[in-house]
Amino acid sequence: MADIFIEREHALGLDRALDQIEALAAVIAEELDARCAWDGNRLDFTRPGARGCVEVTETLLILEVSLGLLLRPFKERIEQSITEKLDSLVPCLPSV
Repeated sequence: MADIFIEREHALGLDRALDQIEALAAVIAEELDARCAWDGNRLDFTRPGARGCVEVTETLLILEVSLGLLLRPFKERIEQSITEKLDSLVPCLPSV
């Protein structure tokens, strides 16, 4: 079970959403020294103490992160940082 789970609808379409998640992958790789790999429309990433994936569809983005024991105390801060980065790359649709 993921420690962090973010699901959001978007209006970017599949190709643009994949491009934006590719930009996120570059940030993850550079700032967190993580390894990233695509499996279809899913980006898998891993680094010491954390692993996760981002699944992208035409209208939906699902991000899951599992944190190791040492990172769990920082869960809220990590989730906030992820949400801020996603907000800048893949704006969510406004709630009706």
